[in-house]
Amino acid sequence: MNAPHTPSPPPRSARVEAAFTREEYLALQLGVRVRAVAMTVIAIWITIENAFPRVLYYYALLGVVAGLGFVPVFLWRIGRYRPWMRYAFTTLDIALLTFAVFSPNPFDHDLLPPQHLLRIGNELYLFLFIVASAFTYSPAIVLWTGVAAALAWSAATWWIALMPDTVGLISTAQWEALSDAEKVRLMIDPHHVYLGIWGRQVIVLILTAAGTAVFVRRARRLVFQQAEIERERANLSRYFSPNLVDELAQSDQPLGPTRQQDVAVLFADLVGFTTLAEALPPDQVIELLRAFHGRMERVVFDHGGTVDKYIGDAVMATFGTPRAGPADATSALRCARAMIEAVADWNTARGQPGQAPIRIGVGLHYGPVVLGDIGGEARLEYAVIGDTVNVASRLERLTRRLHVSMVVSDAVVAAVRREAPPDAVALLDGLASGPTEALRGREAPMPVWVR
Repeated sequence: MNAPHTPSPPPRSARVEAAFTREEYLALQLGVRVRAVAMTVIAIWITIENAFPRVLYYYALLGVVAGLGFVPVFLWRIGRYRPWMRYAFTTLDIALLTFAVFSPNPFDHDLLPPQHLLRIGNELYLFLFIVASAFTYSPAIVLWTGVAAALAWSAATWWIALMPDTVGLISTAQWEALSDAEKVRLMIDPHHVYLGIWGRQVIVLILTAAGTAVFVRRARRLVFQQAEIERERANLSRYFSPNLVDELAQSDQPLGPTRQQDVAVLFADLVGFTTLAEALPPDQVIELLRAFHGRMERVVFDHGGTVDKYIGDAVMATFGTPRAGPADATSALRCARAMIEAVADWNTARGQPGQAPIRIGVGLHYGPVVLGDIGGEARLEYAVIGDTVNVASRLERLTRRLHVSMVVSDAVVAAVRREAPPDAVALLDGLASGPTEALRGREAPMPVWVR
C-alpha cells in the first residue's frame, strides 16, 4: 500500500474543485427558481404597498430581475459562461435594484422627493443578494456582493445628498448647536438627508458579507476535509475488508508501528494464464484479469482479509493484518475454498463454446511475518514480508506439479484446529494429507494438505 513519506496538508483536488463547479451550475439553476419565488413574494407585498397603476412599474422591474437569472444559465449551457461573469451579473443585479429604488416611477403622479426614499428601508433588499451569493460557494463572490451593494447604495445616497434642494448636511458641532425644535423640524423635513444612517447601512452590508464569506470559506474547507476523508476511506477499501475501513480511517496510526505477528498468507494464481493470454487479443486479456481480480477481491473482503497486492495474474491476500484476529487461519481457509467455488461459478457463467475453463491454484500458509513500511525517500509501501510469505507463494506453485487446486501447509490446519470454529470438521473436509515437500529456502521438508 502506498503512503507519502512525510505528511502534507490535504490538497485541493481537481475532483473536489470539479464538484464545486457542478454545484455552482446547480446553484445557477436553483437561483432561477429562487428568484422567481422571491420576486413573486415581493410582488405580493408591493401590491399591498402600492396602488394601481403605480404598481405596474415595479412589476416590470421585478420581471427584469427574475429574467436576468436565466442569462448565466443560458451562457453556461452554450459554453460561453466565464468566471468573471459571476462578478458582472452580481454587479448588474445590484445596480438594477438601486436604479429601481431611486428612479422616478412614471405612473406615480404624487412623487415624493428623492431624499425621502433614503428613509424607507429599501436597502434591506440588498441583503437578499448577499444570501444568494453564498450559493456560489465562493468567498470572493460573497465579499464582492457586499462591497458592490455598499458602493451602489453609497453612490445613490451621495447623488441625492448633493442635490441642490437637500437640507441637513451639517457637521456634528452644527447639529449640537441646534435647539430641540430645530432638530425636529430638520428631521421631519422630506428633503433632509441624514448621513449617519448611510454609514450604518454601509457598515452592516460589508460586515454581513464578510461574515457570510467566512462561513462559506469554512464550509468549503469542511467539504475539502470530507473529500479527503472519503478519498482515504476509498484507498483503504482497495486493500482492506469493509469491516476494517471505518476502524482504520478513525485511527491516528491506522497501520501501527513495524512489528512481527502471526498471519495467514494466501496466494491465488491463474493456471496456464500465459498460454491463455497468447490466444486472446490484448483488450480481452486485460478484461479477463480485471474480472479475475474483482472476483478474488470480493471473496477476500467477504472473509475479512486484506488484499496485499496483485502480481500479474496472481493475488496475494493476508488474514490478520493490520490487526490479528481470533480466527485468521480459519478465515483464510474459508476464503481459499470460496475462491475455488467462485471460479467454478464463473466458468458456469462464461459457458460459451470454445472457451477454455479458468483454473486457479491456491497456496496457503500461516506463521510469523514482519509488518511495516518499506521503500525509499519518495515512495513507501506497507509490506508483509518474511518466510511465511515465501512459503505461501511456493505452495501455490506446487499446485501445478501436484495437479491440485489448493495446497495448504500443516501450520494452517493446526491453527484451524486450535481456533476450533464450529464448522471445523466441514472446513477441513476434503483436505488430504499430501506428500512431504521440500521447498526452496527451507532445510526440512514440509508436510502439506491438498485438495
